[in-house]
Amino acid sequence: MKKVQIDYFFELFEKGLIPKIFPKIGTLESEEGLINPDYDEKLINNPDTVYSVFFIADYLKPELNKRVFNLKKIDQFFKGYAILLEGFASADAYVKYRFRSNAKGIRRRVKRLESCFQISYRTYYGAIEEEEYDLLMDCLEKMLIRRFKQRNDVSQSLIRWNHYKSIYFSLINQKKASLFVVYDNDNPIVISLNNHFYGQLFSAISSYDIDYRKFSLGSVEIYKKLDWCIANNHKSYEMGMGDLTYKREWCNHIYNFEHQIIYPKKSISAAVTAAIEYLKVSFKELVFKIAYVRYKKYKAKRKKNTVALQEPTYQALPIIEVQDDKQYPIIDYNSAEYNFLRKIVFDFLYTSIEKVSDVKVLKVLEEENTYLIIGKSKMQKIVFEINSHVS
Repeated sequence: MKKVQIDYFFELFEKGLIPKIFPKIGTLESEEGLINPDYDEKLINNPDTVYSVFFIADYLKPELNKRVFNLKKIDQFFKGYAILLEGFASADAYVKYRFRSNAKGIRRRVKRLESCFQISYRTYYGAIEEEEYDLLMDCLEKMLIRRFKQRNDVSQSLIRWNHYKSIYFSLINQKKASLFVVYDNDNPIVISLNNHFYGQLFSAISSYDIDYRKFSLGSVEIYKKLDWCIANNHKSYEMGMGDLTYKREWCNHIYNFEHQIIYPKKSISAAVTAAIEYLKVSFKELVFKIAYVRYKKYKAKRKKNTVALQEPTYQALPIIEVQDDKQYPIIDYNSAEYNFLRKIVFDFLYTSIEKVSDVKVLKVLEEENTYLIIGKSKMQKIVFEINSHVS
């Protein structure tokens, strides 16, 4: 008796396929569900395989020919996180429902970013030029490298980066994937790679320019993608597994993935194989449950003992009204020589609500490692420690 393992979540979202054994998928928003165009009746007429199907989301449950197959179910340890969009006319409507009294804070984050920078949004879905695709994917890779170095962590996406880069160009042009980008002028500051499956969006890989981190770009990304999903008739925004605070805050549907073991009714050998597989899977899930807490503690300790992305140490004096200043030389904080000031300037913009076009940075000549950030109405003095690396 053959045994086949199927990563159901992967098949749906990365391949855009329903496994051939299932005639259709049941969905929460439709009684008819999704009919499987690849359904193979030969697998039903001559069943000779035990299927071990894992990472099944409960709102995209596969349906089975129960005349032919028996089914054993196991709740998996890992949870999935999704936003179900049925009944919401806009991102604002969802935010008001989900965050209630804090909804204004979410919208304020978006407006703050847009008031300080020349912000635009674009979703590449169904059409992208190869040159632009390569540029954006290279930019996303650099963002991920810098972000995970800052976190003292390993990105699973970077480990498989060449694979992802090789497949998503065609997936985007087939409307099976998309790239969502937030631009500051022409500069990408948020890039999100998403899969699409029959009106369900899965946020697969996202990152952002950490110099803008004061602006809560993760919330801006989710907010704008929700608006896009609703405008483009998408029924869910799936965030996948991984217990993270922002997922718990945003998602209105948190569920356990399910593992299904499917086997032919009329085969004794299939029943034995299925029983063994059931025990193996149950034991594995128990091990996950026991080991995960220890793993989290180990990971936290490892991060604590690992050297983080080094940033220069400085003192930021209180922001004050602009005063008459000496004619110090203006420096370009976006240049390679002074880009250590970039994040500090953006922090100033966030706090003072100045426009980036109105801001200049001056170098104080008589004071070592000292700079003035000056906006239209506010200014701030920045003093770096003498031994701090500032170049």
